[in-house]
Amino acid sequence: MCYFLYGAINEGINSEDYKKATKGFNYHFNIGDMQKVNACVKLCKDDYRITHKCCDCETAIGQGNANNKELKEFETLLKNLKTVRGIKYVLLSKNWWEETNTKLQVEYIKDIDIPQFLANVEDNCLYKIEMYPKYY
Repeated sequence: MCYFLYGAINEGINSEDYKKATKGFNYHFNIGDMQKVNACVKLCKDDYRITHKCCDCETAIGQGNANNKELKEFETLLKNLKTVRGIKYVLLSKNWWEETNTKLQVEYIKDIDIPQFLANVEDNCLYKIEMYPKYY
């Protein structure tokens, strides 16, 4: 059928900061957790879709080209989200219609090359991007 992008951010963020950070971008993250996003994916619902397109088949996310303009824009969005007071994580998954997430992968924003990471997102994997530094 089609690909769909899903995602969420943690509760407790400053909503005004969020509005400023996401202004002008074509992505929107609702407040939610892994269970809510996975339930939405399983039921093929729209609650945690991050775009308003009819489908996301044309997305550059997961297509292997880190130099794509769309991925650079998404990188800017993630960097903007780091400035939101109370932000802890961003959830992201790319799923084919009626396919569920089969694994979870945690990444720390400071540890990844964002465009390279986005270009290599796997289908049916829920990514949790921690927005704070990793503590060893």
